[in-house]
Amino acid sequence: GLRLLKVTKDSSFHLDRLKTLCSYSFAEVLGVECCSNSTLELSLKSEQLVLHTARARAIKAMVEEFLSELKKNSGYVIALRSYITDDHSLLSFHRGDLIKLLPVATLEPGWQFGSAGGRSGLFPADMVQPAAAPDFSFSLGQRNSWQRKSKPGPAQEVRKTEVKA
Repeated sequence: GLRLLKVTKDSSFHLDRLKTLCSYSFAEVLGVECCSNSTLELSLKSEQLVLHTARARAIKAMVEEFLSELKKNSGYVIALRSYITDDHSLLSFHRGDLIKLLPVATLEPGWQFGSAGGRSGLFPADMVQPAAAPDFSFSLGQRNSWQRKSKPGPAQEVRKTEVKA
């Protein structure tokens, strides 16, 4: 996964230590963009993470390479936007939901079959993109140590966090 680290001084040994500020699973990443030579924006399941660093392009390339390898045959997709339906043969989901693809004999073009939230069903293939399998070592509890600036987005809560690196 991705971890934001900070160099801190260890008072007892006078050595530099790395402190984890925040952790993210690659399964949460919807996209990564370089807005400029020094600004990197990660679109995550529940927030936009903006990093200011001279190494923005190198970090983007590294994250994209990791994601590319992790997505190969992972058997998971992530919702790019919400899909809510009353039809019980179809799978409803929200933006950022991770959906496990399930085998099915035949599918109409443009549809996939999977499960999320204890339900399974068909869903439109254009509403999702391949995703890395979930990494259960990255729990929400690891993130609580870092204070975030929150800004609600349209139609859902999306946090925008800016970090200088």
